[in-house]
Amino acid sequence: MTDWVPALASFPGPRYLAFVSALEADLAAGRVKPGMRLLPQRDMAQRLDLSVGTISKAYAEAEQRGLISGEVGRGTFVQRRRGEARGLGASEATINLALNVPPYTGEDDIIAAALAEIVADGEMSNLLGYLPHQGLRQHREAMVTWLSALGVTAEPDHLFITHGGQHALSIALPMVASPEDAVLTESYTYSGMLALSAQSGYRLHGVATDAQGLVPEQLDRAFAETKARVLYCMPTLQTPMGSVMPAKRRQAIAEIVRRHDAYLLEDDAYGYLLSPPLAPIAKLIPERSFYIVSFAKCLAPGLRIAAMVAPEAFRDRSINALRATGWMAVPVMAEVVARLIGNGGLARQAKLKRDKAAIRDGIARRILGEWLPPATGAPGFHLWLPLPAGRTLAALIAQAAQAGITLAPPGALRRVENESLGVRLCLGAPATEADLERALTEIRRILEMAEAISFV
Repeated sequence: MTDWVPALASFPGPRYLAFVSALEADLAAGRVKPGMRLLPQRDMAQRLDLSVGTISKAYAEAEQRGLISGEVGRGTFVQRRRGEARGLGASEATINLALNVPPYTGEDDIIAAALAEIVADGEMSNLLGYLPHQGLRQHREAMVTWLSALGVTAEPDHLFITHGGQHALSIALPMVASPEDAVLTESYTYSGMLALSAQSGYRLHGVATDAQGLVPEQLDRAFAETKARVLYCMPTLQTPMGSVMPAKRRQAIAEIVRRHDAYLLEDDAYGYLLSPPLAPIAKLIPERSFYIVSFAKCLAPGLRIAAMVAPEAFRDRSINALRATGWMAVPVMAEVVARLIGNGGLARQAKLKRDKAAIRDGIARRILGEWLPPATGAPGFHLWLPLPAGRTLAALIAQAAQAGITLAPPGALRRVENESLGVRLCLGAPATEADLERALTEIRRILEMAEAISFV
């Protein structure tokens, strides 16, 4: 038997996660085969000059992801990659850099464990009936606890559990805007807001941004020119640009919203990736803010659970909107989230996601650094790739498709002067870091080509 010892130097971040990333990469490359036995933990620690505790943590993480399994009296053996079982990671498959999903960190196991606990505790039947539109109080109290870790102070009576962040937007926006009204957003914005406005008839108006997010002077002018009374924005790891708005800029944006007697819809899908967190804009103007936190990016998109904090004046209308658009969020899923908040599982997942974000961001910047804007905040699951001079989006997307990589153009409302054209690179969707590295290396090759495909 040939002993496998990973080369960790190529993988940034905590050493235990670098070990797992190296295992994933060598599995993808065929250097490690299912059924291969790993060295005992103490021997592996000696070979890598790491502590036994670090290797124990690495083996536990790899086992949680389904990469290895331990057999009493026999040792630890490599398993088939979960990504391959799901059809996400085979080297011959298309690698999707267009879908903004969090990377896998064992969330299915802790969700399954929470569901098993619900059944074992005899609670399932209590969650299958018609329950309060706003959500059970104990669920809202748990979510208030989670929001406090993000720098938000909220009362359970002002928190509303929704079918995900998109549902929260769809009930909040009609409370403060009517069809044909102008709604301000960043110049490049979340595709879900584009879809909502197209269906409901809002007139979205893009406001210029810079490396720190919305430009205050441009926002002030947009309010004055459009007579809009609503701003939708994502201050932390804005999609698709990836910017993080600093505290001073947040204060300026809050003051402009207040001065124009407007309302704020703040989407904080990625706030948990900042450690320590930045206080959201909504904390500065709670009386005119709808603050939305989805659990899709820090846990799993399929849960379809989010928390919306609304001004006290909108409590009754929020409850009526929940009733009209779905009666209530699924109580079983809300119970899963509440239990994971209570037992620390969600916080551990958030830490794993942050670690994964750092690793994948590091890979992207190592491969594409000369083409990427400077980092302005914490690593996230997406990066903005400005379009190089002489290239067209159609050409870049077509060349990537020929190489087995899926890219998608951003949802651009309009191109503001000096705003770069480009594409969002989603770093979370590839099943492994090896798949991500392969895809980004292909993107680099395309960018280095002397000529791009042109379309007339």
